[in-house]
Amino acid sequence: MLPGIKMKTYRLIFNVILLLPAILFFHPDTSLAETLSAQGIMRKVEKRLRGNSSSGRVAMKIKNPNWERNIEIDFWLSGEENALLKIVSPPKEAGISSLRTGNTVWQYMPGVERTIKVPLSMMMQPWMGSDFTYDDMMKATTLVNDYIHAFAGEGGSDFWMIESIPKQGLPVVWGKLVFLVGKDYLPRKQDFYDERGRLVKTLEFSGFKQMGGRMFPSVWKMANENKKGSYTVLSYERIVFDSSIKPDIFSLRNLKK
Repeated sequence: MLPGIKMKTYRLIFNVILLLPAILFFHPDTSLAETLSAQGIMRKVEKRLRGNSSSGRVAMKIKNPNWERNIEIDFWLSGEENALLKIVSPPKEAGISSLRTGNTVWQYMPGVERTIKVPLSMMMQPWMGSDFTYDDMMKATTLVNDYIHAFAGEGGSDFWMIESIPKQGLPVVWGKLVFLVGKDYLPRKQDFYDERGRLVKTLEFSGFKQMGGRMFPSVWKMANENKKGSYTVLSYERIVFDSSIKPDIFSLRNLKK
């Protein structure tokens, strides 16, 4: 080989080595982009909180300055379409149930043996007098499908702060949501704002522990800015993710059982 050609070969190899880090860094890796985008982060958050399906039992404590009320609820959730809640205690309220299939929500009142259809206009009303709405409890709104997410401000080295704006044309009541999300893809806080930008209520997540084979915030505390001294706490007693739930669980017939 001629010396000149040999030198050109060395230079070519040397230039490729110099460019290799840049090529690797700027290569469009979709999984990495998805992970680091606000939309991708919220997709992971929702997946961790909901799974493909979930079922279990949660205790609800409703507290205000004058009284306190405690109920226990069995729940089944499947995909984005189906949800069933059944109160199991106290005895006087046991059997009260809420069912969602698609966009339709039903409530069964065993005391009067009556099933009523909950209109869409009532989805933002308190569920059983709590600070959680029907929409909150029935998981009728999904973060990924109903909101556009963007990074907002600084959340610190261990957290992301993400602002979520509802997509146009969807029946979403909130003007925006603001999340504080850990780098473990679990939320620490969620603020709800009305269309005028006023803070309405805040949901805080705590009690992180292994549940259902994953790290999960077992305590959810919702406080309404307009009801000082009042709040509602959901304490998850058990939860199973991604198990097979029979479709007939989400039926009007089963609602009354």
